[in-house]
Amino acid sequence: MGPLLLTPEWFYGYNIALELIFAIITFSVSFYAWKIYKITQERNLRLFSLAFTFVGLSYFARALLNLVVFLRLDDEVCLLMKIQDLYLLNLFGTYVYSILFLIGILLLAYVALKIYSLQTFILMFLLVFTSLYFTPFKTFMLYLLSTLLLGFIVVYYFRNYFNNKKMTTLLVLIAMILLFTAYVSYLLSTNNAWYYFIGHIMEMVAYLIILVNLVVVSRLGRSKNLDRTKNGKKKR
Repeated sequence: MGPLLLTPEWFYGYNIALELIFAIITFSVSFYAWKIYKITQERNLRLFSLAFTFVGLSYFARALLNLVVFLRLDDEVCLLMKIQDLYLLNLFGTYVYSILFLIGILLLAYVALKIYSLQTFILMFLLVFTSLYFTPFKTFMLYLLSTLLLGFIVVYYFRNYFNNKKMTTLLVLIAMILLFTAYVSYLLSTNNAWYYFIGHIMEMVAYLIILVNLVVVSRLGRSKNLDRTKNGKKKR
């Protein structure tokens, strides 16, 4: 197996804090997307919310894994956890994070495909997970698969913006471009550790843009509903 994490030593600790922040932000994105879905009943928003729930879970799991690696488990703790080898713990953590994250990204790609078939999604997942499972460089493959999927998602939101030129769709497009660029940076981090840091910053900005966008849309939707309710009462 390739290195579990392509994290520069000077970034240890900071990456854990950032991943916890990513988890909080992405869970918030999921929450607000669900709120808007309850108002609009738009199926894509339900899938968008579900996707970011999995992404949030992946970051939470990754933060815990990085914390364990950072603290460098001793033998007694390993015995209590029934894990004899830190390598096995790392491998397990990599799979947990990768599966959760890829499910989230695949759900976003699934929305872009607009083919609402559970069989299609399962096939996509099996193809992606098989590629990850049979490579010794699992972290690198995760970044590569995520980059390819995000590239496809960027094309979808690019078309969506030009068909519906609104500020909200533009912000989502910008966020997805930032996410795509962040994962390109992670791929380059094998040669230069600074790309890993840059990727984290772009990723945070992307998630914050999506969150702020959804908060604004949610408040606008709520105010419109209130106006409709008031107008309805006046008519009565």
